[in-house]
Amino acid sequence: MKLLPIGIPTFSEIIENNYVYVDKTKDIYNMVTTGKIYFLSRPRRFGKSLLLSTLESLFKGEKDLFNGLCIYNKWNWEQSYPVIHLDMSEVNSESEEKLKITLKELIKSVAIKHDIILENTEYNTMFHELIEKIHSNTSKNVVVLVDEYDAPLVDNISDETVLESNKSVMNGFYKILKSKNEYLRFVFLTGVSKFSGVSVFSGLNSPDDISLNEDFACICGYTQEDLEYYFKEYIDKLALRYGYSYEECLSEIDFYYDGYSWDGINKLYNPFSTLKLFRERNFANYWYATGVTTALMNVLKKLVLEKNDVSSLFKKSGLNNIGLMSFSSMSKDITPLLFQSGYLTIKTREIRRGPVRYSIGFPNFEVEESFYLNLLAEITDKSESEIQSINYDLKECLVNADGENMRLELKVMLSNIPNLIHEHSHNYYQTAIMSWLFGAGFKIIGEYNLAKRRVDAVVTIEDTTVVVELKFDDDKSLDELLNDGLNQIHDFKYYEPFLKDDNVILLAIAVSNKEIDCKFEKLK
Repeated sequence: MKLLPIGIPTFSEIIENNYVYVDKTKDIYNMVTTGKIYFLSRPRRFGKSLLLSTLESLFKGEKDLFNGLCIYNKWNWEQSYPVIHLDMSEVNSESEEKLKITLKELIKSVAIKHDIILENTEYNTMFHELIEKIHSNTSKNVVVLVDEYDAPLVDNISDETVLESNKSVMNGFYKILKSKNEYLRFVFLTGVSKFSGVSVFSGLNSPDDISLNEDFACICGYTQEDLEYYFKEYIDKLALRYGYSYEECLSEIDFYYDGYSWDGINKLYNPFSTLKLFRERNFANYWYATGVTTALMNVLKKLVLEKNDVSSLFKKSGLNNIGLMSFSSMSKDITPLLFQSGYLTIKTREIRRGPVRYSIGFPNFEVEESFYLNLLAEITDKSESEIQSINYDLKECLVNADGENMRLELKVMLSNIPNLIHEHSHNYYQTAIMSWLFGAGFKIIGEYNLAKRRVDAVVTIEDTTVVVELKFDDDKSLDELLNDGLNQIHDFKYYEPFLKDDNVILLAIAVSNKEIDCKFEKLK
């Protein structure tokens, strides 16, 4: 079995040390032979750095590394190009001054690799000089690869002052790429978000944004075919550990980690989570600690506290490419950023006259759970370990239909929500409770659609199914609301689709005048 390349973004290291390399060179060949300047948005931990490293080895003409890959017999290996490879996640972007200083250091380090002494001392003119001198010294056009081009912006998205000053700095930096087009062979920028107002995306010579292009939808990430071809032995070992058949194991992997799409057709697995699954042989949440930025959650927390409404973010349809790909720090709609960060993905696309329209949603269980875990941590100001402890207690209460302790847990949750809520609402409490349930490791179908009505949530774990109805009304007592909730479940037979399950529990949760209570009923 080949080794799993967890945390290894360098193409040469993967090939030379017998790690698994999922061949993406067919897509790479199509890209480098049909255009010159590209931009690709993908979430963090999705293989962008490895893609850039592969491009670097390709343009440097490192033929032996590509032996056996799709591109090997198609590429002209007698031609090579000098490469400038920049990783913007390495710069310090805490302030405009620190950003300028570390940009200079980054350019100097690249110059040293090319045996060039720079005379200029400003970050943008240094970049200008670097490109010109590499071209002059080699008599070849230059390849420029920029990884996480937007890191100085995304990392400061909750600080408007720093964000705008950094945007000004990066504008000056990326303008050089537009002015030096004659010296460039190929330019590729990756990042999370396509920020409006950044110079590289305006005017002539702007990159071809292939983020939603069907031809390159699978250039990062693992397809189902990739999964079964490159990792079959790992799937077999995982199935053996859990006592699954091969097909049952594939179904579970799909539920947890599949579902990303940038065209509404092709579905992809997150590479990092999938590799961690095969290494640990444990269906766990690997996205939680790696897929989110603190800045993003700060923005989301502000939205929740101001609007008490998160559910609207995940029920959007009819969005076009502009609505998904362009993020403005002045906008209160962070749906584009949630999409670009990997929390939301394209579920379907509709092609009519005019722009293609998309509907969006969570890609899989791991990401949905991660979202609610992070959100719960933000709105309760609790640490990860504290939330895990609370969630373990909640899990025990639900599985055992323990109303007395469940009531105490609900009150603890409510007491930890800060008094910054301008008005309490059904949406807000539903968001908090759903976050809590997800954090406990339950598989949740929010607002489960039945023929007659929609139940607030269906919760499953192992052999237990819990049908949840939430009631909110300041004009009624908690007891009245709890009875209304259970009666509604019975009247509309919300439990019918789950009667074959071993353990079915009905749960009503009521909120009145900022007081909370619950009531269980065991159906079977």
